[in-house]
Amino acid sequence: MDAADHQHKFWSNAQAYSMAAICLILGVVVGYLVHAPAVASSNTPTAAVAPPPGAPANMPGAQDLKRMADKQVAPLLAELQRHPKDADLLTRIGTAYLAAQQYQSAQQYLEQAAGVKASPEILNELSFVQYSLGNVDQAIETLNRALKQDARNSKLLYNLGMYEWHGKSDPKAAIAAWQSFLKASPSDPKRAQVEQMIAQARQHLSIAPGTKTDKPVM
Repeated sequence: MDAADHQHKFWSNAQAYSMAAICLILGVVVGYLVHAPAVASSNTPTAAVAPPPGAPANMPGAQDLKRMADKQVAPLLAELQRHPKDADLLTRIGTAYLAAQQYQSAQQYLEQAAGVKASPEILNELSFVQYSLGNVDQAIETLNRALKQDARNSKLLYNLGMYEWHGKSDPKAAIAAWQSFLKASPSDPKRAQVEQMIAQARQHLSIAPGTKTDKPVM
């Protein structure tokens, strides 16, 4: 499974920011999340934004979104000059760039936000950007840092399993994270999905971590 196939599966607080930013940028309500994980080389930080099904034919491309994101964050950057240690402001700027898949810029501001306030929520967003840039080990390290603060955080546990599964091809580590998710949030709406993913991962337990296979999709 490539990044485009499982982009909708990651769980991020920035999704709300991303959707709001896209709606503001495009001026339309889009039922699609461009906050899309893509394991890529750090030398290729920006991926093209795939138009959602049914989107207008003239939907802006990646460079258009970048220009509009720059325009959107301009007043926030001006405010940042007055409040350089405002973690919420730094996060808003980071997630605005994240909505346009400008991962390098998003990482810059989310790292600053985490430096001011290393909350589980901010670290979760930062880990997503790190993963999107292909820095899987760093993303996992960031999530584990967040889990030290909130070991039962379902979003963190869910994403940790996804990073281990899709990023590291390590079914054992993914299963451990998702089992912790089920224990922490037994009535979570994602329970059935997580149970299904655990079942798939168990079919890979005899395969060495890091091995890509077609059984089942990883």
